[in-house]
Amino acid sequence: MRIEVNRVGNPEGRDCPCSNLVLDSRKFGPLLDSLAGFEDDPRPMKADVRTIWRLLRPHARGHLLALLLVFLFGTLAALGERSVFVLLTPSFEALFGSGGSDAGETLANPSTFEGVQALRDRLMERLLGDTDAGTPEGKLQVLRSVAFLVVGIAIFSGIFQYLFTWLSRRIALLMVVDLRMRLARHLMSLSMRYHDSRKLGDVLSRISADVNSTLAVLNDAFRNLILEPLLAVASLVMAFLVAPLPTIAMLVGLPTVVIPVALLSKRVRKGSTRSLTKLGASVQVLTQMFQGIRTVKAFRAEERELENFRQINREYVSSSMKMVRAVAQTNLWTIVFTHGGLAALIVLVGWLQLNGYGGFAKAGDMIAFFVLIANVYTNIKKTTRMWTRLQESVGASQRLQELLDESSDLEELDGAHQLEGLGAGLRLESVSFSYPEGDGAALSDITLEIQPGETLALVGASGAGKSTLIDIIARFRDPTSGRIMADGYELRELSFDSWSAQYAMVGQTPFLFHATVEENISYGRPGASKEDIIAAARAADIHDFIEGLPDGYDTDVADMGSRLSGGQRQRITIARAILKGAPLLLLDEATSALDTATEVKVQAALDTLCEGRTVVVIAHRLSTIRGASRIAVMESGRIVELGTHDTLIEAGGAYARLYAAQFNTGQLAPG
Repeated sequence: MRIEVNRVGNPEGRDCPCSNLVLDSRKFGPLLDSLAGFEDDPRPMKADVRTIWRLLRPHARGHLLALLLVFLFGTLAALGERSVFVLLTPSFEALFGSGGSDAGETLANPSTFEGVQALRDRLMERLLGDTDAGTPEGKLQVLRSVAFLVVGIAIFSGIFQYLFTWLSRRIALLMVVDLRMRLARHLMSLSMRYHDSRKLGDVLSRISADVNSTLAVLNDAFRNLILEPLLAVASLVMAFLVAPLPTIAMLVGLPTVVIPVALLSKRVRKGSTRSLTKLGASVQVLTQMFQGIRTVKAFRAEERELENFRQINREYVSSSMKMVRAVAQTNLWTIVFTHGGLAALIVLVGWLQLNGYGGFAKAGDMIAFFVLIANVYTNIKKTTRMWTRLQESVGASQRLQELLDESSDLEELDGAHQLEGLGAGLRLESVSFSYPEGDGAALSDITLEIQPGETLALVGASGAGKSTLIDIIARFRDPTSGRIMADGYELRELSFDSWSAQYAMVGQTPFLFHATVEENISYGRPGASKEDIIAAARAADIHDFIEGLPDGYDTDVADMGSRLSGGQRQRITIARAILKGAPLLLLDEATSALDTATEVKVQAALDTLCEGRTVVVIAHRLSTIRGASRIAVMESGRIVELGTHDTLIEAGGAYARLYAAQFNTGQLAPG
């Protein structure tokens, strides 16, 4: 098994030097297996830092070798940065002298770690020469050597610090971009059951704010959860070389700093989830307010909506401040314990030195030791604060994981059949459907056969089940019971792509993307030629209007086609359906929202679209479907009448009553 790290060019066009790294599972197999073991674990996971790991694990595995390099670069940078402080001892001796052998003997108490200090002294002598030089020139030479060594170490450490920052930030960006794509792909794969019930503002909040929070935490985590601990370890290593026994004493007391912070961070985690939930609610209110801005203004409800938004934001502030208090307490106790630990260390080291248990061999060692230990405590404070911030981000990761845990109720079978055409047509066999939150069945025992080339019209009052039936034919939903056959195959047996290629849909509310007219029409058949696009526009009777636009087919229609009228948008969607050229056409009240003059133009375009195709159409205006092959009248999820216009009028049943009501009153029939 080989894992490739994909090459991704940076904005300047240069490739990452680690972009072609290849990971061989023979060397890293056990580590990969341990990572893979968690991937599909269905058990619910308690919301903690493991939630972040579960969310990011699939994206981290592809960068495993690069992450190992990040760790290596960080280690080398940390060792270089902290090794400078070991040079404080020879610098101190060169400036102030060691005080003679007597003074040296006063400090050099017996120690079981004399070998460590002797090794350090030999290394310093090899690098700097005789650090006990008695002449001013000799001392100045030692200081020159120290200066050159510091510059060399700085260059060494700086190079690896640069590589650490550059590579870690790149990995973080690539992981978050992958996460965004994973979220978008997963949401797109969910059926209409999910999309009809979701709150758009909350979903947008999760994909934008929560993902951005994850990116910020990733960037900081590389620095404060990898480099800062490495700097602390490097400081301890150097401190051990300088004064082994005091360093061990310091390590014994280290848990007194870490444990209280870990306990307090649980409160931060809980507050983070509540805070982000309130933030999602506020985005939902804001999204709804601006989506319905015309209705809000029509009812002069601006202040009412703003007061609702203000109340949600008050709740957001209240829940956020609970988390802030927990963060402040964590920072408070971090300072108290780190400074208290340093004070205790001073007393303990002094006691060891004064009682002859071995402390510092030279006066310069004491200075270097306390500078290094001060750095250790600084690194610990930064790490614990980052750990607290990591707890804050658990809420964001949990909300993102909830999206990814949403399962689709529509699944494509392995080896699904590729349908090449409608063939023998469609057959609905005892199809029933109920919405999860509904009171009763939306469709009940629908049995119907639709012949190739036939136009079937669905009529009935609102809530009769017409749109639900269209959704099930399009396989936006699967029936609760029964089945739909296409050319002898059940829809569940067909691949999604091959079935969606068989139909084109035109809905009541035309939707256009924020793109050009040409791009919106070609959405029905990506890669279509300009000639085919123009031919589709001509068939939809919209070509002349498009040519009259400032930029013709290159005109940007703005958000949801807001620069065009309803009829113009609808004819562009019809052109899109014509260009697709699918054998089955699904029309869901495509003219019900239009005025009479516009409806005539759109209906003419629809007539062109329907030629030679199998059509299932929902109609409000019964005059538009008089020529349909058959008309199915629906009531309460059932087909109560089925026949041609003439036979249904003669029967004097439900259709005849709808027709009479519409034309006697001049109003549209309900539905």
